[in-house]
Amino acid sequence: MCASATRSLCCLIVALIGVAGLGCVTSHPIAIEARVPAAVSLPKNVRVRIGGRVASVPLEEYVLATALSEVSPVTEAPATTARIFEVQAIIARTYVVAHLRRHAQEGFDVCDTTHCQLYQPGRISTSRFADVARAAVEATRGVVLIYGNRPAEALFHADCGGHTASASDVWGGASVPYLVGENDAVPDETHRSWQSTLNADRVRDALAARTRTELGRRLREIRVSVRDDSGRAAAIDLQGDHAVTVRGESFRAALTREFGAEAIQSTRFDVTRSGANFVFSGRGYGHGVGLCQVGAAARARRGESVEEILAAYFPGASMRRSPAH
Repeated sequence: MCASATRSLCCLIVALIGVAGLGCVTSHPIAIEARVPAAVSLPKNVRVRIGGRVASVPLEEYVLATALSEVSPVTEAPATTARIFEVQAIIARTYVVAHLRRHAQEGFDVCDTTHCQLYQPGRISTSRFADVARAAVEATRGVVLIYGNRPAEALFHADCGGHTASASDVWGGASVPYLVGENDAVPDETHRSWQSTLNADRVRDALAARTRTELGRRLREIRVSVRDDSGRAAAIDLQGDHAVTVRGESFRAALTREFGAEAIQSTRFDVTRSGANFVFSGRGYGHGVGLCQVGAAARARRGESVEEILAAYFPGASMRRSPAH
């Protein structure tokens, strides 16, 4: 999951959105701790399903291919590009270590899609960024994000729209201390706005695919009834032949299955009725939890260190360098 909620636009967004140069924002750097608990020793290899086959891939080669698959900062200066890849390498490594054996019952650790992380090994030989990405992976070799002596949930997404989201607000459950919603302290123009016009009958049909959001023959109204602290739709009231209330991220998932990933790019939206259509106007791309890729790029561009960038999006986590076993 961006880790990856759909990220088909991630590379494009990072490449195209500019930001005015600002002085470095004061934050609390994350120091790399020397003492490493045994619980976070790293595997030498990761079993990855690539299409219909399973391959055993050396961990750092997996990190390299994943970082190249997730970002492509085509307009950035060399120093900024290097920093972006160092950040993404640490995120990629931490994510896979925390999710080893996620697909154990299917005979592998992680898949190559946005369900886990994008993994496109061909990019190692074709990407113009292969050399700088390999240097970034080597510079961060063995470094993972840790919270409470365990690998952190290193979630990320393309664009928070100006404010990250709390994991508990998006998916429910207990709060995660380092996955909290905060204002993204970068220039406002860093973040993208979007608008989608969707046919009301098709929206109704998309919702009817799940029994709990089946509304009958008509869909009259979509209303955001509760917003979380980041401004995202936490609860949405649907009025049809039946009245239903649905969590915002579930609503987004139902519509992206029908209309594609770009239809409802985030839950930070407003919605109005226009004749036979609903018009959604929003900001950001993805679930909004954890690292905001365009925000991280903006921070790298203005000179923030890797430590400062990760501290901004995972407050309270620490970086540790761990040897492979």
